[in-house]
Amino acid sequence: MTENASAQPLRFGVLGAARIAPKALVNPVHKIDSAIVTRVAARDVGRAEAFARENGIGAVSSSYGDLIEADDVDVVYNPLPMNLHHEWTIKALRAGKDVLCEKPFASNADEAAEMVAVAKKEGRILGEAFHHRHHPLFQRVVDVIAAGVIGNVTRAEGYFNISIPQPDIRWDYATSGGSLMDLGCYSTMWVRHVVGEEPAIAEAAATVGPEQIDADMWAELTFPGGATGRVESSMVHEGPGDIRLEVTGSKGSITAINPLSPQSGNSLTIRTGAGETIGEVVAGDTYEHMVRAFCDHVVHGAPFSTQGDDSINNMAAIDSIYVAAGLAKRGTA
Repeated sequence: MTENASAQPLRFGVLGAARIAPKALVNPVHKIDSAIVTRVAARDVGRAEAFARENGIGAVSSSYGDLIEADDVDVVYNPLPMNLHHEWTIKALRAGKDVLCEKPFASNADEAAEMVAVAKKEGRILGEAFHHRHHPLFQRVVDVIAAGVIGNVTRAEGYFNISIPQPDIRWDYATSGGSLMDLGCYSTMWVRHVVGEEPAIAEAAATVGPEQIDADMWAELTFPGGATGRVESSMVHEGPGDIRLEVTGSKGSITAINPLSPQSGNSLTIRTGAGETIGEVVAGDTYEHMVRAFCDHVVHGAPFSTQGDDSINNMAAIDSIYVAAGLAKRGTA
């Protein structure tokens, strides 16, 4: 629990008028009586003012620096381009703010480790906005595995393949772009979480676009306990998107279709020797679950699963996949 635990609402400030911010933070906060978004900042003040009007935010800061120093901000939400996560998260932490940082957490594991170290030194909370992890669909997968329903996990595969037309910052190396960074960070997280161990990279390959950008990527993983895994991501996928998690165990298997955003449609299939169950998990919006969990963590010390070593380890796995594929880690020359 931090000094933010009080009767007043938890006050959020938004760094940047990002497209993700309304659905990822602003709209969920509107549904939580004990939280409020007090202000926004953007490089273009006019854009920040328009964002504030459209989203019912009462104040605009003239710069990112002014926002992180504002007296009416307890938590800074950082949805800036990936290459700016490290700089502005650390500045916000040193300004005495807690931070909810968008995924992927940083450009690489070294940056992630420094961010986590600063949070610990400053006594602040630093969470990563992997919204899917806080939804009952993904939690159901984790619980079924933990209960031994499918036996010991022997293989886990995560797929996030869609089309992202250019131009887009995710096609820009300078902003730490790439399919593995923006999409594969999820599939990497899924596989790590369901196996419950940290992977080694057996093999990886990418289709390389401009400036070392991985248009698509696949990696084969091994885990200390003997399980294997696969991660796939693509920004040039043809046809309907392929977003799914496949888990195979010694006694059965699990298939989760759209574990990313189950509110947009999903299915969960569990197969064992006793038969098969399949159906949709209807349990609300991933972002609302995440924001509520983060607020409860800041105010009450309730669990929040995506932070600290978990964020560092996810970036370390991504770094290793890039290296195995013969590409540079993001954030390096």
